[in-house]
Amino acid sequence: MMGGVSANADANPPRTRPVDPGHAARRSASWTIAHTADDGPRPAGSQSIQRALVLLNLVGVLARDRPEGVSLAELTRVSGRPKASVRRTLVALASEGFVEQDPDSALYRLGVQARVLGGLAEQDGGDLGALSTDSLIRLADASADTSFLTVRHGSYGVCTHRQEGPGRIRNYALAVGDRHPLGIGAGSLAILSALSDAEVEEVLASTSATRRRYPLFDDDALRHLVRRSRQAGYALNEGRVVPGSWAVGVAIHDAADRPVAAFSVASIAERLDRNRQHDLAALLAQEAATVHTALVRAQQSRRTRGRP
Repeated sequence: MMGGVSANADANPPRTRPVDPGHAARRSASWTIAHTADDGPRPAGSQSIQRALVLLNLVGVLARDRPEGVSLAELTRVSGRPKASVRRTLVALASEGFVEQDPDSALYRLGVQARVLGGLAEQDGGDLGALSTDSLIRLADASADTSFLTVRHGSYGVCTHRQEGPGRIRNYALAVGDRHPLGIGAGSLAILSALSDAEVEEVLASTSATRRRYPLFDDDALRHLVRRSRQAGYALNEGRVVPGSWAVGVAIHDAADRPVAAFSVASIAERLDRNRQHDLAALLAQEAATVHTALVRAQQSRRTRGRP
């Protein structure tokens, strides 16, 4: 039996600062923790590989907001690793084409080989991102807000796609590459809530250290949010991550009926009253079912061609 918190928690949701229509809900860089690795055992001898991949991911996330690139000093500061170690890893990644350094500014950004791998991944007919593109567009158009695809990676959720709607609100509380423990944010919470109780407890144990950065998401709070999401049929983030940014999320299940991702729509509190939450949840569930069906068909197609 999962633990709980006060039943009055819903009656007093976190206060949010007012956000004027037409202005973006600004996300804070401190919430972007893509460089944080899952806690837990690692295969023997894999530490250097893991560090290189974490640094590669960090280059991509930081350079996302800085087209000119990111400095060695900032990579050192954010990663928390010694400067000499970061430099050696960057040199190795650059030699293989996964990062590149501007010869004039000495700033780093993703290299051609990283872009090639991204392109190859998108060519896979069963790629979740490709299969979700039309759904994200429909969700953004129907809601006039911002839609997102969050994909599960272990005990974390990674934002892989976002689609702006035609409305005046631009929500920047979540960007492609942002990575949070499962349960942090509407899409991530939708995934967590679709797991079994035992799996939820495993996630909470795995992310306990990382969640110290998130004061509103201790174990009891997340257990409560999971129960509320299951009862409602959708996950709601009422400004718990970034004040003023509200969102609704619904999980996406793969061909084996495992919760592997989630769609969400984010806006501001004034645009997400209870009636609209229900309307958006219905749209999200419809698109999640569409992608689930596409994933089932893709798996059947691979089996027909003799692929796993």
